[in-house]
Amino acid sequence: ELRSIEAVLKVASVAVYNCVQSHVGWTGQDLNNAKIETGKRGAVNKSGDQVLALDELADECIENALKSCPLIAGFASEERDDFVTLNRDGKYLVVFDPLDGSQNVPPGISVGAIYGIFRATSIDAVKKGDDIVAAGYAIFSTALQFVFTTESSPVCVSQYCFERNIWMAFINDHIRPSIGKTYAINEGSSANWDEPISRFVAQHLRGRSVRWMCCMVTDIHRQLLQGGCFLYPCDSKYPQGRLRLLYEAIPLAFIWERAGGGLALATVKGQRILDVPISKDIHARCGVIFLGQEEATLFSNMSKKTGLVKSIKQHEENIVEKEFDLLHTALAISTVVLLALFLTK
Repeated sequence: ELRSIEAVLKVASVAVYNCVQSHVGWTGQDLNNAKIETGKRGAVNKSGDQVLALDELADECIENALKSCPLIAGFASEERDDFVTLNRDGKYLVVFDPLDGSQNVPPGISVGAIYGIFRATSIDAVKKGDDIVAAGYAIFSTALQFVFTTESSPVCVSQYCFERNIWMAFINDHIRPSIGKTYAINEGSSANWDEPISRFVAQHLRGRSVRWMCCMVTDIHRQLLQGGCFLYPCDSKYPQGRLRLLYEAIPLAFIWERAGGGLALATVKGQRILDVPISKDIHARCGVIFLGQEEATLFSNMSKKTGLVKSIKQHEENIVEKEFDLLHTALAISTVVLLALFLTK
C-alpha cells in the first residue's frame, strides 16, 4: 500500500516539476502563454507566508494526484487552512509542503516538496511524529530527484529520466556519512541564537564550509547525502521555531533518523522532533536541529559539560547564599546582644 502511495507522490512530483519549469517564478505566467488564475486563496497563507502563484499551482498538482488514490483518506497542506477529506474509505493521510523554499523560485534557485504519510483516517488520530509510517521529498533542481523511506524499508534515492519517462533508483539503501565537511545554518540570525547553539557552532563547526540555500529540503538533502548537520533552531526572534512541525519537520526527521541514526531534535534540551505532540493547529511550528552521528556526539558531550558547569556554578551560588544567610543571622544575634547589654547598663 505504501508503495502505491509512493508512486502517486512521484507522479505529483513530476507534475510540480513541469509546472515550475513552465512558469515564470514570480508572476506565475505560463511560458506557453496560457492564461492562469492566481491568488485564489489570498496573498498570505495561514502559516503567515506570502503565497506565490506557483505555491498554489504546486498544491493543486499534488491534490489532483492524491485524488486518484483510494488509499488516501485526506491531506493537510501548507497552502490549506485545515485538513481536506478525499476518500471516506481511505486508510492513510498525507501531509505536505507543496513547494518548500518558494522564495527561491523568482531567482530560479532549487526548491522542493516534502511528504509525510500517516496510517489514520483523521488528523485528530495523529498524536505525535512517531505515528508516521513513511516519508519522502522531491528536489526540483538540475534534476528531479525523489527520496523515500518507510518504517520497514531503507532510504532510497531516485532520479527521473525525462527521455524515457521513468524513475531510476541510484541509491537503494542510503546511509548518511557519519561526519561531513559542511553544515547548514542561517548565520545571519546568530545574534538571536540561544547560548548552546552559539557555543556549538563556535567550538565544533567553525572551519567547515557553510551551505545555506534558504530551502529546508535542499539544505537537508546535501547533508543527508554528504554528511553534516542542519540547524534552524528556536531563538529569541522565533521562540517557538520557524519551521512547521507536521508537514516539514516530522517527515524530514523521520528520513534523517532512518538514514543512519544521528539526532533530529526540536530543542537544545534534547527533545526529539518525533516525540513532540501534534496540536490541533496543523501549521504549528518547532525548532529543528539535525545532527549526524559525529555532530550528535559532539553536541551531547557539550551539553553534558555545560550542564556540569551550570551545576557547579549553581552549587557555588547556593554556598555563597547560605554563607550570606549565616552572616546575616550572626549580625542579627550580635545586634540583639549589644542592645541587651546597652539596656542593662
